[in-house]
Amino acid sequence: MTLIAANALAGPTALDASFATAGRANFTVGAYYKSTVAHLYRPGGGSVVLLAFSDVDGSNNPVGPYTLGYYPYSSAGAAQPGQAVPVYVQFARIADAVMDSMGRVVIVGSTSISGSGSDFRIARLLPTGQPDTSFGGDGMVDIDFAAGGLNDDHANAVSIDDQDRVVVVGEVERAATGDFDFGSARLTSTGALDTTFNGTGRRITHFDLGPTIPFDSARAVAIDSAGRITLAGGAYDAARGVTRIALARLTGTGLADVSFCPTSCNYMDTYTAINNGRRVIFYGNATPALSDQVAAIAINGDGVLLIAGTTPGSGETLGFIQRFDTSGNWVAETTTQGGAGGQMFIGGLHWTQSGSTNSDLILTGASGPSADLFFAQRFDAQLFAKANWGIVGPSNSVYIWSASGGFGDIGGNRPAQSTMDPYGRVLVGGRFRASAPSNPYSATASRLTSTDAQPAAIEIFKNSFE
Repeated sequence: MTLIAANALAGPTALDASFATAGRANFTVGAYYKSTVAHLYRPGGGSVVLLAFSDVDGSNNPVGPYTLGYYPYSSAGAAQPGQAVPVYVQFARIADAVMDSMGRVVIVGSTSISGSGSDFRIARLLPTGQPDTSFGGDGMVDIDFAAGGLNDDHANAVSIDDQDRVVVVGEVERAATGDFDFGSARLTSTGALDTTFNGTGRRITHFDLGPTIPFDSARAVAIDSAGRITLAGGAYDAARGVTRIALARLTGTGLADVSFCPTSCNYMDTYTAINNGRRVIFYGNATPALSDQVAAIAINGDGVLLIAGTTPGSGETLGFIQRFDTSGNWVAETTTQGGAGGQMFIGGLHWTQSGSTNSDLILTGASGPSADLFFAQRFDAQLFAKANWGIVGPSNSVYIWSASGGFGDIGGNRPAQSTMDPYGRVLVGGRFRASAPSNPYSATASRLTSTDAQPAAIEIFKNSFE
């Protein structure tokens, strides 16, 4: 499929004043919780801001269940008629969303079942924002792995392949207490489990670093141009009391891809026995052992892998990016403070040109002493900060802004899943407090400018392939 992909941004960037109101769309009306799940590029032009709504408790914290709002914008940035999605489409927790090639939005999370358990829940909306009844009959599909314990399974991330099949990943509970593994499933375009994927449409991948509490959780997923599925997340090492970075790659048929870390990979420390489609690594040095949390993933046309997440710093949380080759070997890494330092939360990670190994990349998120700012930062292919793309940070590579328009929001900002449109404009969003800290959170979305003179048409895989 031919889409439009951006040339390298010439910098600097800024809020796109043509989008909504001075580059920001804020959703503040109503005494209930509002947060942007994702700001998604829409095939054919424009974008969709997907919101989550919830009632709140006496402290204005969300209590669930979560329902959805669908708010489209034109390519010129003008708001188009939006709507609340019918309330039967609801989640106990909403984790991620993506757009397929037909402009349908796929949302994943979890739904509560009897007892204390949960199942994966996947919903699909038509380009009108209404539930797609060709998907599971009512626009929703639940997946029960039934792998043991309380069957407490949670979907955390989603990607779409070149046949509009839905790949969803998360954590799946096993029989032993505290035992969770990577869970992955693939659905056909109609919402049925795809039996060409591991025979059942489901697969469980374990790391089990042990010796106790073998908690493994997939937090991000991407599909490359060969149809291989890469999962990224964490595996708990109970002996050291930290979470390590865990990566796995599956073939298009749902089997372990033994060409990924076939016998071992570099920088494996004591985890060399975890190979043949899996690897464990860490940010920085093996000791002192620190907990790393993966939040985002991106793969380019050559199969080069990027992951991003957070790691403890000295009195603060740092963001990190790691780059791996197609065999799973570590190539490079870097840290970031997101321009403000303090707290750090990752929204998305994107190649600016998916077809180029030497492409720059953009990281989005929230940062600041109380997470009171949103940020986007640009790096080159070697993970060096891109000079003068932003206004602060290393080499002025970081652009920061507040949803409220001041020098910072009240605090507690969290980023949404970000995307890039074909013109190199970065689509971002999240939650913030619009007034007093005691009030419920409000939702926000923004668009950052691109300085490309002309977009370049290239072959790319899918919206979820970056």
